[in-house]
Amino acid sequence: MASTTVRSVLSVLAGWASVGALVVATDGLLMAVFPDRYVAGRLPPDSLAAISLATSTIWSVAGGWVTARLAPFKPWHHILGLILWGELLGFVSTAFTWGQTQLWYQVGLLILWTPAVCLGGWLRAGKPSFRAA
Repeated sequence: MASTTVRSVLSVLAGWASVGALVVATDGLLMAVFPDRYVAGRLPPDSLAAISLATSTIWSVAGGWVTARLAPFKPWHHILGLILWGELLGFVSTAFTWGQTQLWYQVGLLILWTPAVCLGGWLRAGKPSFRAA
């Protein structure tokens, strides 16, 4: 029982961590490729924020897939856990980074997270089924 619970929690955290690692790596790459476009104290240009939003959405699909793949049972329950965890942290992050990037970018991340994670889960686990076992 305990090992199943641990695996359940780890499957959600692994999906979340994979998204985080990929987003940080992509943002670092964008900063390296466009160093003159990222200026301390200024918003990044809309074009680079849009690229970051698009890639973050793709990485969110990957996170949903990872969670579904690692879930020890009922992958859609774990995907729901990832969605809730990601939205909670997304709202906290938005509150702490308010004004440091475009509002549309922050709102876009919050809106696109759920369908992207669901797509990743669907790619791995197929149609959701929440029937009682």
